[in-house]
Amino acid sequence: MRALAALMILLLSPVSWGQQPSAQEQAATEAQLAQIAEELRKREAAIGQRAERLSITERELRQLEQQMATVASELNATQQRLADIRGRINDLQQQEQELTAQLNDQRKLLEKQLDMAYRMGEHDYLKLILKQQEPAKFERLLGYYGYLNRARLQELDDIRVTQEQLTQVQADVADQQQQLAQREQQQRQQQGVLKAQQADQQQLVKRLQREQSADQKRIQELRDNQEALEQVLAAIRAAQRDEPRLAGLTERKGKMSWPADGKVERLFGRQRSGGVTWKGVVIKADAGDSVKAIADGRVLFANWLRGYGLVIVLDHGDGYMSLYGHNQTILPAEGDVVRANETIALVGQSGGVEDPAVYFEIRVKGDAVNPVNWCR
Repeated sequence: MRALAALMILLLSPVSWGQQPSAQEQAATEAQLAQIAEELRKREAAIGQRAERLSITERELRQLEQQMATVASELNATQQRLADIRGRINDLQQQEQELTAQLNDQRKLLEKQLDMAYRMGEHDYLKLILKQQEPAKFERLLGYYGYLNRARLQELDDIRVTQEQLTQVQADVADQQQQLAQREQQQRQQQGVLKAQQADQQQLVKRLQREQSADQKRIQELRDNQEALEQVLAAIRAAQRDEPRLAGLTERKGKMSWPADGKVERLFGRQRSGGVTWKGVVIKADAGDSVKAIADGRVLFANWLRGYGLVIVLDHGDGYMSLYGHNQTILPAEGDVVRANETIALVGQSGGVEDPAVYFEIRVKGDAVNPVNWCR
């Protein structure tokens, strides 16, 4: 919430857009910021009180899933670096092949020059100088010998340069291959850590489900979870008033892609336990798959929420927001601008769900709407 407050201070300040505010504009801005800060303080206090009521298992689950998010992000970065290194090795090997072919051509040309010089051996250079017969012929042959000698020296110099370039490229290939081996080892270690953490996560989820087996407790938790989410979304709504940076989703209704590839379950508006209704949908997907932004937006919230795990909320402008929960990790940071179809998270099962999935909502001026009418 503090990060969100700092972000809104930056966004609402006229100076950030290269304008010099007047005294009246400055006073209006300061009054607006004070109102937003007070709203955020109230919301933060309410959410903090709920956080204190988390069970021991939920605290352990939250800590583990946040650690998993870090490892998953590092693994994603390692995989990107591996792809870069492999591409560099391919380029260097292509360059090595081209230099080798060039060196062979230069050697063949030098061989032809030496063979020609040998075949002309009957006109021995020293004999021509000593005899000094036929001055005109001598002068022509002398010039020709000089030309051949300069050509051979140039070819020898070209061969030397090519050999040096080839040696450097071969050294670069060896260096890149060593880096590749190190990154692959790092990747295997990160994959091992993530696999172990996922096993621990499964155990914690099972324990949490046993602790939440009582119907009344589960109903109350569902209400508390939804209320906590409403608090966050309401705080975001309060912080983004008079901030029309983006064009909203009206023109894209019915044209946007779903944030993840998978089966849509638990449709919007259907009943949950205790009379609570779904305000979004759950998309079953494979762990580690990409979660993509449905449209251009700015990251307003990226943190762990009880019952929803790692959550990211995007502002699309004009009162439109989208929410993505149960993530394995979140890639952008609060305040970052993302583009439509950009990967913003990886599918996970944070927040205590049994299977990997994405919880997805669309809000219009704070009200939840059916995503089925907006995505195809």
